[in-house]
Amino acid sequence: MSTPQNRSIAENWRNALYTFADENKRIFTVTNCPPIIHPISTAFDGDFLANRSLGSLLRPQLSANKFPELPFLLQKLPLADPLLSRLCIDPTGVAATRYEGGWALEDKVRNAWIALEKGLLHISEILLTSSEESSVGTSGRYAIRHQEHWPPPEDYGYRNLHSSARAAENSIRHAHGAFQLLAARCSLAIALWQFPAPLRGKIPVASPSRYDSSIAAVVPDWIPFLRQANIPSSWIDALTNSALSDFSINLRVGTVYDPTNCPWLPIATVLRAANVPVFVLWPCLAESARCIAAHPYMKTFAPHPSDASLALCNLPGGQPRVVTLCRDLQTKTLPNYSILDDSAPPFGPYQLPRESREDFFVRRERYRPDQIRRESMIQKERRHLREAHADTGRPPCRRSRVYLWVKPELIFPGLNPCWAQYEYRYPIPPPAFQSLWIVHPASLRRYNSFYDEWDLWFPIGWRMTQDDDPTTSRQVETNAHQSHAVFASPIAPIEPLPDEHDLLNPPPEDRNVQNVAHPDSFVLQFWYGIRLENTRVFTGVDYKKFAQDMWHLFGETKARFPTDEAFKTSLAGWVSAVMARAWSSQALEFTWDLDSRHPHYLGTQDARLSVSIKRLRSPERKDDPDNTLRWVKIQFVQDPEDHAWSLLTTSMGALLLIRRIRDANTSCDALHSLLCAGIPARTGVWIQHPPARTVLSKPRLSLRRLQAPWRKKGERPTIQDYDAYYQRVLELCHSPHMRAAWLKGGIVWRIMVEVTGKHPQTDFGIPDMEELQKGPSGLTDHHEAVTLDSEQGGYYDDSLSRAELDIIAGVVRVYTGHGDQTEDASWWPKHSMWVRAAAYTGIWSPADERWFQRRLKDILEGREGPLNAGQWKTKMKRQQKAGKLAEIVDHRSSEFIYRNLEGHPVQSAVDISPI
Repeated sequence: MSTPQNRSIAENWRNALYTFADENKRIFTVTNCPPIIHPISTAFDGDFLANRSLGSLLRPQLSANKFPELPFLLQKLPLADPLLSRLCIDPTGVAATRYEGGWALEDKVRNAWIALEKGLLHISEILLTSSEESSVGTSGRYAIRHQEHWPPPEDYGYRNLHSSARAAENSIRHAHGAFQLLAARCSLAIALWQFPAPLRGKIPVASPSRYDSSIAAVVPDWIPFLRQANIPSSWIDALTNSALSDFSINLRVGTVYDPTNCPWLPIATVLRAANVPVFVLWPCLAESARCIAAHPYMKTFAPHPSDASLALCNLPGGQPRVVTLCRDLQTKTLPNYSILDDSAPPFGPYQLPRESREDFFVRRERYRPDQIRRESMIQKERRHLREAHADTGRPPCRRSRVYLWVKPELIFPGLNPCWAQYEYRYPIPPPAFQSLWIVHPASLRRYNSFYDEWDLWFPIGWRMTQDDDPTTSRQVETNAHQSHAVFASPIAPIEPLPDEHDLLNPPPEDRNVQNVAHPDSFVLQFWYGIRLENTRVFTGVDYKKFAQDMWHLFGETKARFPTDEAFKTSLAGWVSAVMARAWSSQALEFTWDLDSRHPHYLGTQDARLSVSIKRLRSPERKDDPDNTLRWVKIQFVQDPEDHAWSLLTTSMGALLLIRRIRDANTSCDALHSLLCAGIPARTGVWIQHPPARTVLSKPRLSLRRLQAPWRKKGERPTIQDYDAYYQRVLELCHSPHMRAAWLKGGIVWRIMVEVTGKHPQTDFGIPDMEELQKGPSGLTDHHEAVTLDSEQGGYYDDSLSRAELDIIAGVVRVYTGHGDQTEDASWWPKHSMWVRAAAYTGIWSPADERWFQRRLKDILEGREGPLNAGQWKTKMKRQQKAGKLAEIVDHRSSEFIYRNLEGHPVQSAVDISPI
């Protein structure tokens, strides 16, 4: 499986130094190269200097000895960001609201903006004025200490009442741009703490921590510093998962340096480490040499003479404009239109190619009569409750799905202009629900109660006010030129920053606990194959060794276990024989359908071929979180010839399907049976040769990073922390490859049931289940080999990274206090620990459910919190003999399949009756 590091390999060329020339034969170098290089102005934008409008700042500007945050300006506002999503409005089309004293921004939006401004200003001021404690270094710290910053949004009057609607809307528009610069200032502050500046003329190696990395992750310095400054955890967690602290490639605008005249030149190395595009305009050779002598670290940005000569021979040109990059006497053209996939416009979840929002709604409406006809009474009651909540006008619950219809160019940079008129259905994570709800009135929302989905959209052609009165209650131009934030000394004490939890976390009104239960004797009969035909007691069989509390051995509970004494005596004899691997014992003759002497022996051949079975070996992997060494492929006669995938499961899972073949006689039905029981399964697609690892040609559905939160050791978690964990898992569910979580079985499967509030038994018609039956997703870089043969052919299916599995388990990164070391604690055991636990039986057993419910109750009532690996190891020491028994039965089941079923007809088993 490809990790984020592997997926970025093909993009790493952008981080190297390239040389190019412009039409005027001026030599530039660039690092962190953007996809498109627009003409670069070597004079600062005059309109900006006069009016300080956002305007052309979305292209790299020549450094003007002020506004050092400009390079960190985001190219586009992220739609799904937990903090910045409240800015997702069209500032040119917002209609001001009429109040008693004048015109102003609507109350809810204004209050949300005020809270955002206060938080971003507070955090950036703390980090920038205390940077002597960071790793940026003295030269980097003093480089921007006296630089003027962009005015804060408040100075543009969005908080005030105005005498006319036009004046209010002008203030809103200017403040909206100022918010983007304030966000850039916050990113600058974080970068100065995260990446070191030059040290004695050299650039220290900076390895930004990647959550999916194989190396030990460290706590970014700014996180414990903000915690010491009493910044609420809700703000720190939101920053961690926000674009504000995301320094991925192609996110930010960048800057242009004149190395002979820029006092904040020392932070160029910080920009480079933060993946910010850095253009350097090099003067003549003599001035370049003097610059490098004065600033030795600039040597890493200097062009090689041969590359400069080659660049002068390849000037930009063409329509559209193409720039030639030179490095080591090799050339590369930008933009490279040949790699863009223009075969179809992008389309979002459950949206068809070229399908508009209105067409989508019409298509969904056609399904409604059939959905009403097919839904059960329980599903109908749940739907009516969801509709009642939607009618209140309150924000969606966290388990709801929210989509925002946008133009695809907001999501896919470099999109072919021919697709610009289409719409894209973009999934929104729970932390952004309330922010987007605030800026989208009821007329811009639509709810589907069958799927529990909200669709939001921007109005087409918002009407601008016709008010001609240009006067305002506050002159923007005057305020814009006032002096602002000079970081020469620590700021004065200010009031504590309020907690943003209520806005960042939708109200957990859906905190209803799911209860998963199997029918009585399901585990005994269908999982272990216990079919008692006679209660005879045989000599030579130890019936006493395992007679005490025998329900534990099968993962059952005492209340569900059969009470008949004769049955329990026979079962004790069966356990004794199996644990001793005494396969010839008479105790198995009338109890186990895998014994050839049993009247309903499962290996009896039948002329009616129902399924074909084949065992396949799982590839060896380092740090493999699964424990399945062999998978069993099951193919049903009633499967259609063009069935896209093959069902694979464990040996015991395969035999369960044989025993229940009357209930599941197709691969889709069988998959449903396995999903209802929490049994591992895969929907593999055969690939003859391992696929080449490719980089995603388009961004993921969500551009938002998801990382585990950081906490101090000994800090007691809260129920709000657990709610935030739920939201991270729900956000993961937006990606199509997350269907793999349902197929994992065990604790991952159970967490998905709990977090989503859906179970395959009662919610099989929901989109999640529909996606499961379609087979592997189209995201091939998430595909992983489930099985491999000697020629490297195998079945491939969606998989989860270690980081994604950790997020599902609720991992919290705890810094221990020993340097920057951390340890993992989690709300639930990790998947790797669960499948290797002593009590693991391969199915979600009643005992597992009882344990899960008890722990969940303790969590919700504040008695339990995240545990580290050692604590989980102690907690998971439950009934070791249960795991041992299941391991023996699974091994025997695999041998049974090899000797009796593989390549042979299989009994229909239609006469199986309950115990």
